[in-house]
Amino acid sequence: MAKHRGRGFATIEYPTGMNQNGDPSQAWIKLKPDGRVDVFSGTVDIGQGSKTVHTQIVADALGVPYDWVTMDNTNTDSSAVCTGTFASRGTFIGGNAVRLAAERVRERILDIASRELEIDAADLEINDGEVTAKGSPQKKINVADVAGAATYNYGELISGSSTALKPFADVNDETGQVEIEPHSAISYAACVADIEVDDETGEVVVLKMVQVYDVGRAINPTLVEGQIEGGAIMGLGLGLLENSYPEYPSVDNRGGEFGAYLGPSLQDLPELDNVILENPSVDGPFGAKAIGEMANNAQPPAIANAIHDAIGVWVTEMPATPERVLAAIQEQREPRREGKRVIFDDKISVRAFSSNDGAGFFNTDG
Repeated sequence: MAKHRGRGFATIEYPTGMNQNGDPSQAWIKLKPDGRVDVFSGTVDIGQGSKTVHTQIVADALGVPYDWVTMDNTNTDSSAVCTGTFASRGTFIGGNAVRLAAERVRERILDIASRELEIDAADLEINDGEVTAKGSPQKKINVADVAGAATYNYGELISGSSTALKPFADVNDETGQVEIEPHSAISYAACVADIEVDDETGEVVVLKMVQVYDVGRAINPTLVEGQIEGGAIMGLGLGLLENSYPEYPSVDNRGGEFGAYLGPSLQDLPELDNVILENPSVDGPFGAKAIGEMANNAQPPAIANAIHDAIGVWVTEMPATPERVLAAIQEQREPRREGKRVIFDDKISVRAFSSNDGAGFFNTDG
């Protein structure tokens, strides 16, 4: 009896936003007479940092300092429409909405500034709250003065609104084919897990995880890394501890109290080495793609592969509890192939759980 070390990796891809058709997020931005910016967006921040990221996007698109921008998504009466905070769409879809609205506000700022400076708007630029002439930075006007001129000289409230909306894609009901690509952008990730397995107790300890994420562009790298590390501990739970299938959503097999539910704690967190790749998306705000839900997808399969590398058996059902590891050692299960499909465990196959022997999935009559 001994402890064995192994290494496994897994790669994933993850779509941004809803699959096709619509998925709108709206935003409305107004410039107050003192040059400060109010942003009304429907994207709800549930801890992922969308308010911070959207504020950064607006500030960068307008060319004003970050602290000039105030986000307001306090209620559904005053906020613009948003499909919701799900589907890893907050930065990509919601971010595009505020970016497009900010670009329209920027156009109005440049138009008013061109009248005040008597310089064509195409020859002006905005940086750090100052509208300056290209090549002649001494010719300038503060954005606050532009906003004041709009209000008091021209009787205009500088504002802009926009919607990020996916184009309609007709679906062929017979073939399932769509006329345009269904996803706005695809994010990619990989996880390498180093583990240790005790072949006497079945206990698995994850020692280190190297995680690589292509997020298009990290608008806020600290928030991105926070999501990666939060996803790592969630993936650790899915891979080793948290068990809800097939009982979920039935309450019959839940613990009697919250403390009875096994989840990883910080002492279980392995050494983490996170790598952020920036492969900009042509459709995303400043090239950004999704990071949210994908952050906990790659760890469980990487752990399963590492267990096989360590002790030569496949644990075919997550989480890889000590009982399942010991059962795999005893049974020495090996995968078998059915055409293009590889079946690791008949007991948890589609056929086993289907009411009609997997007829729909396998496109058979049996």
